[in-house]
Amino acid sequence: MPYTPAEDTYLTLESVEEVEEGDVCVDVGTGTCIVGMALASKCRVTLAVDIDLNSCKMCKPPVDVVCSDVANAVRRADVVVFNLPYLPPEEPTDAAVHDTGVVPRFLRWISMVRPRVVVLTFSSLGRADFILDALRAQCAVVRARKIHLFFETIYTVTAVCPKPRQ
Repeated sequence: MPYTPAEDTYLTLESVEEVEEGDVCVDVGTGTCIVGMALASKCRVTLAVDIDLNSCKMCKPPVDVVCSDVANAVRRADVVVFNLPYLPPEEPTDAAVHDTGVVPRFLRWISMVRPRVVVLTFSSLGRADFILDALRAQCAVVRARKIHLFFETIYTVTAVCPKPRQ
């Protein structure tokens, strides 16, 4: 079931508005496809990726959609936007999302694909220090925004990733 857009989504959209045009742009974990639609006005090709079938059905042209894990579906991207899953684990097994699951896999994917720009949104509840350290190890954070909500802080960072030397 797609997550209803909220403060984190709108913070992400503010950063997407400032992203320069790209050839291939990817909205990872698209949910309602609101970010994918915002990217579509800036990109030659916009791809929304989600593992949830209901989320995949939310996207309409001009956004193309792939119902899959981004690491299995995408080999090239100029701009990548991901509002990371960040709710605190309710069960001990849910910690895998941050420790061995989607977050580390996505960060490794960045190192392989090397998009020009990465926009990440995440919460202080979801290992923000780990995410920032891993992102900074491969890209330069050029812009950061945050909002404080009750018991957490939501961050959106924009990073520029240099291509590796040949």
